[in-house]
Amino acid sequence: MGWFWGKNNQDDPAKALDDDLKQFLKDQQPRPYVPADPPTEQPKPQVKLDPTPKQSVAVVDPSLTSEGKQIPKESLFQDGRYKHIWKNYVPQDEIVASTSTPVERVLSARKDRNQSIHKAALENCAFEEEMQQICFKGGNLSDKVRGRMTMCHQETKAFNRCYQLQAKFLQALGYMANYNSSAEDEEKIQMHADKLYHRMMDYEAEVEEAKNNNQPVPPLSSLFNPNKPAPTIEQMALPKAMEEKMKKPLQEYPPHERELAARAALQEARLTDLYAEDLFKYSVTMNEDRKARQIWLTRIFGEPIGKFLIPDPPKDPSIKPYSLKELDREIWEDRTPSTTATRGEMGPAVAINDPRKRG
Repeated sequence: MGWFWGKNNQDDPAKALDDDLKQFLKDQQPRPYVPADPPTEQPKPQVKLDPTPKQSVAVVDPSLTSEGKQIPKESLFQDGRYKHIWKNYVPQDEIVASTSTPVERVLSARKDRNQSIHKAALENCAFEEEMQQICFKGGNLSDKVRGRMTMCHQETKAFNRCYQLQAKFLQALGYMANYNSSAEDEEKIQMHADKLYHRMMDYEAEVEEAKNNNQPVPPLSSLFNPNKPAPTIEQMALPKAMEEKMKKPLQEYPPHERELAARAALQEARLTDLYAEDLFKYSVTMNEDRKARQIWLTRIFGEPIGKFLIPDPPKDPSIKPYSLKELDREIWEDRTPSTTATRGEMGPAVAINDPRKRG
């Protein structure tokens, strides 16, 4: 009854354990922590100055390969790592330029420009597109019902018209038509196109308000220079061959859209004329090769079979449907902007240099 009379210090409960078990429990106990000795500082080696000057060693640029070629910018390691992989690398632009024909380059340049105009027009119409999406997805119940019943006709019409007019403004201002223009210059053209579009929308709102209040219609000024009156349809008369390629004649456009349509058609025709030089040279070379093959077949199988297998090339038109002088208009000659123009102050047109080096 030790618990009643108090604890007996002489009684050890571990005495009843076997010696082997005691030794096992003793081995399983954690060892006491002993801190390690601090590291001893090693003496620094003494540097002896050599009074004799040594020759300078040339530092090799790590971005150069063993053949002396610089590592291309596409490599993530400009310090020389994996240079054996990049020693035979040829950029995609050089491959396309050396393997593609002039026709393929012209078609690729036109495709890239159309895609750039499409993207820029969508960026300028971001607000109209957002309003269309809000109408379709709706807010409260009444907006959803109205959107389903009308299929968001007004919002869709506003977005489509914005996209079409913005694309025309970009074409008229020569967007992506100059191969050596910088991204900043193209952005200025894009912003100026958006400014001209909203100027047109403001004029339409003024005309609508004047008609509702039975007031005279405000005078029409030039889209590209509001300080001058709008050019007449006689001044903007287009060549017949050019007007036939348009969706509708110039007279059928609203009065405030005629100048934009004429300007866009003239810019596209001027750009097409510049592209035509490469196509003409390529067609002449192709026709000469075709004539050589036709002569060889005619010599072997006779003239009827030779001309049947390889017919005569089409005759090159000696007279163009319109000349470059007809594409120039004096009403827009004094409105060419400078490349140093600030945003919002930029003129309406950009001089088109030779675009054949693009793409």
